[in-house]
Amino acid sequence: MNYNNRTYPHPVLGIENNINDSFEINFNVSTDKGLIGINLEYKLSNKDLTKLIESRLATYCIQIYCKGTLYREVFRSYKPLPQKIEIPSTRLHDQVDADFFICACDEIVNYTNSSVSDDYKGYKFLIEKGDILAYGGKGIFYANKSYEELKSVSAFMNIDAGERKTMPMYNDYEGDKITIYLSQSSYELYQKIKNQEFYFDTLHSSLVLPALIEAIRFAQSDESEDYQDRK
Repeated sequence: MNYNNRTYPHPVLGIENNINDSFEINFNVSTDKGLIGINLEYKLSNKDLTKLIESRLATYCIQIYCKGTLYREVFRSYKPLPQKIEIPSTRLHDQVDADFFICACDEIVNYTNSSVSDDYKGYKFLIEKGDILAYGGKGIFYANKSYEELKSVSAFMNIDAGERKTMPMYNDYEGDKITIYLSQSSYELYQKIKNQEFYFDTLHSSLVLPALIEAIRFAQSDESEDYQDRK
């Protein structure tokens, strides 16, 4: 949603020049052990909004939205350096949008701001709970499969080299885990790129997913009769 193009019945810091102060956000994203972490720092120069937050009539907000998974959540804080946000990486995929606000926590009667532009001077406003008082803009990051998630596949699957330099990959079900056998040349390439984050999604889609589909087909066929105790 484009919040800059919306019309508000009261002055909003960050929209046009309604209020002559700044609201900026520093944020960085990290991935660790199946969690996506978001560290935030809110930088607010407006004294009136700062007082509202300190009195808990307003709060800093970040809305996280992922189109790929339809995940949407709002995280609130009264502190300019809030606690690290952690989201399971399975809830996010590909592009993730983050919008930053200051929102009212309760009704505020006769609201005004000492830094409003001339268009709003002399007026007072009724602010309802949830109304946006400041907009800090939008941030975007990309949530892809982490190394930890890729490693978790090893709980039930191995990848190994076959006996030939060139051959199609295939599954072997003799051990406690599914073993994907690659040609020797493909396995050499796999060893070179398996720890490079750029290739994680490619490895999942080209190796792990086809192997799982084949394993499901095998388990449902008559070929698996000798492996009934391993299903």
